[in-house]
Amino acid sequence: MRKSIFWFVLLTLFEIPYVLAQNGFRVTGQIISADDNQPVIGVSIIEKGTTNGVITDVDGNYSIMVTKSPTSLQFSYIGMKTVEKEFTAATRFDLKMESSAEMVDEVVVVAYGVRKKGTTTGSMSVVKDKIMEAVPTPSFDQALQGQASGLQVLSSSGEPGAVANFKIRGINSINAGTEPLFILDGVAVSSEDFSAINPSDIESVSVLKDASSTSIYGARAANGVIVITTKRGRVGDNGKIAVRAQYGVSSLAYGKWDVMNTTERLNYEEEIGLRKAGSYDRELLERTNIDWRDVVYNDAASFYSTEIQTSGATQGGFNYFISGNIFSQDGIAVGSSYDRYTFRANLEAKINNWFKVGSNATFAYEKISEAQEGEYTTSTPISASRLMLPYWNPYKEDGSWASAADGSWTGSNVNPMEWQTTNWNDTNKWKVIATAFAELRPLPGLTLRTLGGIDFLDMRSNNETSPDFVGNQGEGAIGRGFSRATNLTWTNTISYLFDIKDDHHFNVLLGQEAVDNQSDAFSVIGRGQTNSYLVNLSAATRADIPTDSRSGSTYLSFFGRAEYNYLGKYFVDLSARRDASSRFGTNSRWANFWSVGTMWNAKAESFLENVSWLDNAQLLASIGTSGNSSIPDYDHLALVAGGPIYGLEGQVLPGLAPYSKGNEDLTWEKTTILNITMKLGFLNRFNLTAEFYNKYTSDMLMAVPVSVVGGYSTRWSNMGAMVNRGVDLDLNVNVLKFKDFLWTVSANASYNKNEIKELYEGRDEYELSTTGLFLKKGHSFGEFYTNRFAGVNPANGDALWYDKNGNLTNECLDEDKVLVGKSYIAPWQGGFGTSLSWKGLTVSTQFSWVADRWMMNNDRYFNESNGTFVNYNQSKKMLYDRWKKPGDVATVPRYGIAAQLDSRFLEDASFLRWKNLMVSYTLPANLLAPLKVVENIRVYAQGQNLLTFTKFQGMDPESSMNIYAAQYPMSRQFSIGLEIGF
Repeated sequence: MRKSIFWFVLLTLFEIPYVLAQNGFRVTGQIISADDNQPVIGVSIIEKGTTNGVITDVDGNYSIMVTKSPTSLQFSYIGMKTVEKEFTAATRFDLKMESSAEMVDEVVVVAYGVRKKGTTTGSMSVVKDKIMEAVPTPSFDQALQGQASGLQVLSSSGEPGAVANFKIRGINSINAGTEPLFILDGVAVSSEDFSAINPSDIESVSVLKDASSTSIYGARAANGVIVITTKRGRVGDNGKIAVRAQYGVSSLAYGKWDVMNTTERLNYEEEIGLRKAGSYDRELLERTNIDWRDVVYNDAASFYSTEIQTSGATQGGFNYFISGNIFSQDGIAVGSSYDRYTFRANLEAKINNWFKVGSNATFAYEKISEAQEGEYTTSTPISASRLMLPYWNPYKEDGSWASAADGSWTGSNVNPMEWQTTNWNDTNKWKVIATAFAELRPLPGLTLRTLGGIDFLDMRSNNETSPDFVGNQGEGAIGRGFSRATNLTWTNTISYLFDIKDDHHFNVLLGQEAVDNQSDAFSVIGRGQTNSYLVNLSAATRADIPTDSRSGSTYLSFFGRAEYNYLGKYFVDLSARRDASSRFGTNSRWANFWSVGTMWNAKAESFLENVSWLDNAQLLASIGTSGNSSIPDYDHLALVAGGPIYGLEGQVLPGLAPYSKGNEDLTWEKTTILNITMKLGFLNRFNLTAEFYNKYTSDMLMAVPVSVVGGYSTRWSNMGAMVNRGVDLDLNVNVLKFKDFLWTVSANASYNKNEIKELYEGRDEYELSTTGLFLKKGHSFGEFYTNRFAGVNPANGDALWYDKNGNLTNECLDEDKVLVGKSYIAPWQGGFGTSLSWKGLTVSTQFSWVADRWMMNNDRYFNESNGTFVNYNQSKKMLYDRWKKPGDVATVPRYGIAAQLDSRFLEDASFLRWKNLMVSYTLPANLLAPLKVVENIRVYAQGQNLLTFTKFQGMDPESSMNIYAAQYPMSRQFSIGLEIGF
């Protein structure tokens, strides 16, 4: 028969020794698949009520000596329906086992393989495909928010196609990478690839968190591992076809807005002396009252998705999953949009009983138009929306954009909406992620597998400014960029499953892996075009110095894992890996990583086996190491770089200058992880998992400062240590369960405490000059270092601060900055949700939250400038909360006291977000019976990011950054969908 990728897992299931009894007898037979009449390897046959059991051999044969008469045998296999049969005497019993798609949920994906749920020593959270199938966004990452304990998913931009930021159990590094290692169908990918993956093509996402589950990935696994598995054809599908269509609209998810309207602005201008009452036509100005938030942000930006999938398996041992998808989304900010076309083909063919080949491939084309964010200008709409005055009308009478060229724009500088239409940028990407494998099984239990993978990106970017736009002073510009990246992976493994004396079960894996990353890019900008129809490079009269880069890195790895299981009660997992990377110096290029994991399945003990109210009781512990190599490719070398310009006797010549000092002793950042887990299940309703961990990072990769005499200011070195300690909690409850009704509730919560233990050269503190962050031993990474605002002096309206000793002062000095105990990295996070289903009707909802997270709101610095940016719109606080006369108790100093970027703008960015609500209905099968070819019809409606509860005063609290600056806010989506199965 077709052997699923899961078959070899079952060879690890216990074959428990039989005990000869006085009235025992033997039962023999063969087990085959009802789908193709081929033998099923590894079926578990257990004598019910005993520990006596065997598994079928490579031909599907079994022989078991039972201990009593009558007795019942239970036949079970992952992916097939369990069969129970009673016997009273010796006999031969042959069985055809039928497929059961529901049983696939009993399998979890681990490093380099799959395992039966509940038989692994590692810590992991698994998110199944139903969570992601109808995600109303191009990328599946937002669907993971709040779904897995210990996993934090935050997006710093609501731009369509923007990538979320992932953290597993805190932050482990200061300068090196902090994102997990992402594995898609066996090949490492970047989170930048996620938008190229159709969410409904994903079967499961496994979040690997402890050393037992991650150390076998060695050098790249210090920040955890996320294994993404795409769908495959299942035995018994018999050629299924699914068609889905979804349509919806987006608007601002939160969007707090407190800038002045026209009346308030004019009152403010009269109060501070910008205007004199009665000296201007106020009534005329008040006829115009523009809410620039409504101008820049669309409250009904549309999106749609259509796709078709087909999957199944043939009698000849060939299974397939093929899908195509078109997704298109208009961004809520003017000028942004996203279009994607994807095609996936996952194919497997069993050549004969001992050889199988297959491939998994996705092809995607993306086209992205971006709205500029993160920079403060009055010409780009996102930042300008908070600065434009409410009586500056962006529209002409005919509804077109007002322009400074014809005098219809009455504001300062230029109309940002006109700028957006005449200054644009877009990006298009071609993406290929593909793997091909061959699997050989020459002997029972022995599997040889080779897999080759490629992750390929071809990206083109274009940006253009028109000479017709008045702000460009009659000159246009065109920018072209190109980048290409290729990641090649070749993995070879050999695994062997065997038993000793029926009680001791082993699974041994040896492997070798090689990874080659190569990338190159260039860009050029041509300027001086005078005709809007000839804005191209050939019409440019001058050009900026082009940029050109090429980079590459390689890994070579050898690894192994040994798993031991005694009677299904005691489990031990050992793994080791030896890695080499070209990113490190020749003196320290190789490193070793290891782990030990154990599990005690207490429920299998005789003293708990018959405790009916206890469904599960497991205790797990693991310890091990993993590494981090996320640094620039060549910075261990002493290098020079081109670019500086030198003057020589009136001539301007390009030159070379030192780029990096080099460090041939540079080596891996190492993290040692201790993890203890307890899993409990009660009354077939309650399942609780509690995990406690300690992660210690040593030899941290840091860009430490050096003398600038050499032409560079930093040098990569292994300096410092950091610890993360915390707890993850998961609870799943079947509240009510009847024949046609099911009500489930799930919740997870995580707490992580970060502490810096050591800094470079024995220092107790260190300021990261380019980020404004201050590092200090005994404190957490990400803690804010700033002046503490103490309020307003009611006598004279002066701003007050605390000095470093806690005394009041009216001076804001750098030497009075302190660590304030508030971090931009949330220590608390989690999610909760519920689902109710009755017959074909299902209602489900999900919430996500983070707590004790802080962010500097830089937008407020501009809108509460108290005079510095008075020519642009200001917050209502400047009118209503400003000190105006002696005795006023105010939160804003008197006019003219310029704002400082101090703790007044440090805000609590904790939030609770109603992430998703879905209502779906599946038509009864008897109504579809006359249609013959239609198996199911499902309709649904859903909302995403429905409500946000937060104290944050900006447009959106969700961000992975320490500062909020002209950010593209998250959107709320409402959509309807239709799914038809054939």
